[in-house]
Amino acid sequence: MSDWRRVKKLVTENWQGTRLRYAVVVLILVLGSALAVLDPILYGKMVDVIVDALRDQHPETIVNGVAVLLALWIGVFVINVTLNIVGRYIFWKANNILGLNFACSAVRDMLSWSRQRFSRLSTGRTVKVFDQAWEALFWVPGDIVEQVIPTVLTFTAVVIAGLILDWRLTIASLIMLPIAIWLGYYGWKKARPKQEQLDHRWAALSRHVGESIGNISVVQDYAQEDRRARTFASLMRQVVVRQLRMNVFWALFHGTGSTLTLLGRAAVFIVGVYLVANGSTTLGTLITFLGMLNYLLSPIQHVIGNSLPRMSMGVSHLRLYTDLADEINDLKERDDAVPLKKIVGDVELKGVHFTYGDQSRATLLGIDLTIPAGTSCALVGPSGAGKSTLVKLINRTIDPTRGCVHVDGKDHCLYTLTSLRRHIGVVTQDTYLFHDTILNNVKFVKPNATEREVVHACKMAQAHDYIRRLPNGYRSIVGERGVKLSGGERQRIALARIFLADPPILVLDESTSALDSETEHRIQQTLKEVMKGRTSILIAHRLSTVYLADQIAVMERGKIVDIGTHDELIKKGGLYDRLWSLQSDGYIS
Repeated sequence: MSDWRRVKKLVTENWQGTRLRYAVVVLILVLGSALAVLDPILYGKMVDVIVDALRDQHPETIVNGVAVLLALWIGVFVINVTLNIVGRYIFWKANNILGLNFACSAVRDMLSWSRQRFSRLSTGRTVKVFDQAWEALFWVPGDIVEQVIPTVLTFTAVVIAGLILDWRLTIASLIMLPIAIWLGYYGWKKARPKQEQLDHRWAALSRHVGESIGNISVVQDYAQEDRRARTFASLMRQVVVRQLRMNVFWALFHGTGSTLTLLGRAAVFIVGVYLVANGSTTLGTLITFLGMLNYLLSPIQHVIGNSLPRMSMGVSHLRLYTDLADEINDLKERDDAVPLKKIVGDVELKGVHFTYGDQSRATLLGIDLTIPAGTSCALVGPSGAGKSTLVKLINRTIDPTRGCVHVDGKDHCLYTLTSLRRHIGVVTQDTYLFHDTILNNVKFVKPNATEREVVHACKMAQAHDYIRRLPNGYRSIVGERGVKLSGGERQRIALARIFLADPPILVLDESTSALDSETEHRIQQTLKEVMKGRTSILIAHRLSTVYLADQIAVMERGKIVDIGTHDELIKKGGLYDRLWSLQSDGYIS
């Protein structure tokens, strides 16, 4: 897809509520261009009136002759200024609506991307690309509507008026036009690849900054501040050098455009003086043409020197964004997907295989597992066995490479993603919190929950006591990603979320791994009550937290190698028995 088609696609996808406004702006531009031509014509006519009156030795006629033209001149000026103000207001309102539509649409689209897709991206780079695209959607249409279209319209009006007044001066006015057009085309073609390289450098710089801040604990714990700062300085120097080259390139263009403008004026002046001297045209006509050159050459100079650089940059930004946005999503919702309104809780995996896109070896191999509604199933096994990958299949964080996952007897791909996930609550060992209050972090899963409901959920998660001791209690800010809380405190907030959400299916992936034994024991008692009559899938390396599950699936190298209750698996011997023997944790009473 060409760059301009990308721009057109983004504009047409997001111009709801703007089309009429843009049409009005174009109409105002047409009127403004016509009025702009009248300005130098009226000025030239006034000069001719004065010259004719002095030549005929009737100076008393100057006032009457000039007064009418002056009144028209002022009237045209006032109307033009008014149209300009109104047009700019309507245009910028339309442009702001366009930007708003794009931002909302882009964010909604990004939130639908799969987590696998996000795993291939850098947060800093993604935010930078989105931010630049949002700005570019102001620049590119702005320059087209404010500079390019007025220049074309005014140019057309000036040429028509010029041909009517004096075709010879019109040709003199246009003598530099072919060079200007070639210069603009050359500059655009030359700058585009350079601008794209520069944009990639800026994105790399943003990625570095984002990673340094996001991993500040690692940077500081290993005393790598100086090294990260030096790397940043090196990347920044590369960006600055390339940015300076681009600036010099466009500065030379601006200077060349100014030179062409000067040569164009000189050509009109020389030809005009010659024609006035031999009586072929009037002084007023020459002055009219010199005035019209301001409306002809100055906008062209501005387009070459200012608009082209901005548009080149803007189109490059939009290209980066569309490259990112047009990437095929790993997870697609079927067109005929229906909402899952009510759920019993039966979960079944049939012949499931899964391979991550960048790996050659399968992570899951032929998984068959049935979890009846209201029962619990624990997944145990060594690290890398595929336990976390398996539970990601249930709420469609990922889709199987082969095989299928059924919920209540139907392929869960038949349901909309949103409705499916609302029935499945997930708590992982990696807890994600927002830079907000504890109250709002817990309410994230149920925005209309009352404070009493939140407090009850936090009590169930053994979080209420430590929250109450905080200076601002439930209105304490947790910091970005919960950095102000310990790992155990964050994990209890995550558990409070799921208790508040009260989903029919629970997925607990090492959900108590960061807790001390005493707190974990108390939460396990709560979980026993919560899991009654609820489909629950548990993952834990500490077998004492899962041995009471209705069934335990033992996984190794992407396969389920054994399945049964705790007592059955102990009697069989095998991997589960060995893992149990290695652990010193006692039974939970």
